[in-house]
Amino acid sequence: MIAYLHGTVRYLDEDCVVLDVGGVGYHVMLPGIEAKALRSRLLKDVDNLEVIGREAALWIHYHVAERQPCPQLIGFHERQDREFFRLLLDVKEIGPTTAARSMTIPVCDYAGAIERRDVRTLSALPGIGRRKADQIIATLKGKALNFALLPAPEIDEVPAAAPADFVADVEAVLVSLGHRPVEAVRMIEAARRRQPELKDAQALLEEIWKGEKLG
Repeated sequence: MIAYLHGTVRYLDEDCVVLDVGGVGYHVMLPGIEAKALRSRLLKDVDNLEVIGREAALWIHYHVAERQPCPQLIGFHERQDREFFRLLLDVKEIGPTTAARSMTIPVCDYAGAIERRDVRTLSALPGIGRRKADQIIATLKGKALNFALLPAPEIDEVPAAAPADFVADVEAVLVSLGHRPVEAVRMIEAARRRQPELKDAQALLEEIWKGEKLG
């Protein structure tokens, strides 16, 4: 089992990194907040914006599913962030991919929302929605306090949680129309990548329909 990787960055985008470790390329999925933090660390105190070829180290969550052809590696800069991710896996219906995609805000803010019973903030996280937010609070309230006390990562621009739960509303609409939850999440994330400035459910739905027609 792989628990830690230290190597050279060969590729980096908003949700994954490829690390060259001794000539072997490891594809590592990154939660959104971890990808931003990694890019920020790699560019700190340098004169250009090129991250390829720089060294990086990550704590790894190693996951193997029965019908998955190869292991899934999910990376974190701090070991405590990986432990919080593993805590999320204790929640019913939240697997590694959903947990990782939901981590778009610092762990301290995520954990703080759990301890405050802040359903609105949790519902706005990608792939969560109201029902899963309630499950997270019911399962983890009282267990996330230590993580709420962690410092936030040093990032030039830390993404904030969405101000409203319109994303969860759109997910519910898509599911009611017959889409599977995982498909609904994919459609929403694709639309928000194309148009990150979307601020309400109607605009998001229109972008989803437009993207599906083009696809």
